[in-house]
Amino acid sequence: MGCLPAVITLTSGNASHSRGCIESLSSIAVDYNQKLSTKLNDVKSYAYGTKIVYADIYKPMDEIITNPSKFDFEEVYTGCCGSGYVEASFLCNPTSPVCFDPSEYVFFDSIHPTEVTYKYIFKSLRPTIDQVIKN
Repeated sequence: MGCLPAVITLTSGNASHSRGCIESLSSIAVDYNQKLSTKLNDVKSYAYGTKIVYADIYKPMDEIITNPSKFDFEEVYTGCCGSGYVEASFLCNPTSPVCFDPSEYVFFDSIHPTEVTYKYIFKSLRPTIDQVIKN
């Protein structure tokens, strides 16, 4: 959460000059995910016949943001659409300016990952997906 361009823009004291993840917000996401995983395991113990799967997208996103060059990304902290700072949803539309090559950006708008980012997330989740389908 702390690495979303919109969150950086809205919570950083100097977002136009110094962009980076807001670690206090990212740590909240990590804590939440740990609690969610634990709670889902608890639910599994009494939800007989129900398949519950926890898929962690935080770790692959964190790896992409921490090591963007490993994934051939050039831009991590702004989105491709508009200014890349706050646009999302209807503010990012067919009349909005977009970057020349979205595949160089982690985020398409200030909240949503690009297609290439989703591809890397899918690849990281593929073993979990395959296991669910197999069983």
